[in-house]
Amino acid sequence: MNAFRSAAWFGLMVGMWAGSASALAQATTAAASYGPGRITCRSATSCELGVGAPASLKYRIDPSALPETDKSRLTKQCTAKATPCVATVTGAEVNDVVKAASIKFYN
Repeated sequence: MNAFRSAAWFGLMVGMWAGSASALAQATTAAASYGPGRITCRSATSCELGVGAPASLKYRIDPSALPETDKSRLTKQCTAKATPCVATVTGAEVNDVVKAASIKFYN
């Protein structure tokens, strides 16, 4: 009976460890870099990053978490009618939209 209790306790501990590891993996989203490419914005919440010439990859960008200076530059200088901005966006992709955490401009 004692061996059965030890085996049950071990199984319970392994199950709890595996469950907590999978929950941690689901809660954490890894940041990735997208670009470099041309980024154009129609508004403060609607930007698109095109990678390649012509753009073979396109990402929708949500700049809401960026610092105010970067958001201002995107909406004033990186429009379809202005000179194209070249940038790399770092962030996490959520529901086909990249939530930008930082941006590096090359021009």
